[in-house]
Amino acid sequence: MPSKSRFKNKRPGADKNGMRNHFLLCFIVLSVSLSANNQVSSDENGDGRADTWTVFEEGRRQTVLYDSDFDGQVDFALKYGKNSQIVEQQQDFNRDGEMDDFYFFENEVLVRREMDTNYDGEIDIRVYLKEGIYITRYEQDTNFDGEVDKVKSFEAQ
Repeated sequence: MPSKSRFKNKRPGADKNGMRNHFLLCFIVLSVSLSANNQVSSDENGDGRADTWTVFEEGRRQTVLYDSDFDGQVDFALKYGKNSQIVEQQQDFNRDGEMDDFYFFENEVLVRREMDTNYDGEIDIRVYLKEGIYITRYEQDTNFDGEVDKVKSFEAQ
């Protein structure tokens, strides 16, 4: 049996309403940014309401937020690093206003995916990848108590 360890690096504000508060804060920051002309918004579906927001910092794209189902809530986000490459992608699969699927990139290659499979604000599964496609390690909290209780490592052939 693998040794138990606690999942670390909880999503920002991983309490019950934390993700909603996190994105509410993003919208507040976006509103302030708008007045400083650091944000560009667009209306993808032509309904008169913005559904894509791009935030710039020091002249470079920092974050892009999307409302992909046009319900007024952000359900997809991209974060960019200093080299303008994507470093993180977030998705809200169950459309409850809280991000629950996270992808992490290094040099434009997917290196890790984290999932909140029961939508409680806690990461339950981490998958580590090599070259963006080969799974090297898999960790899971099967009973959702915050502790890893299933680990599988894969040796390269």
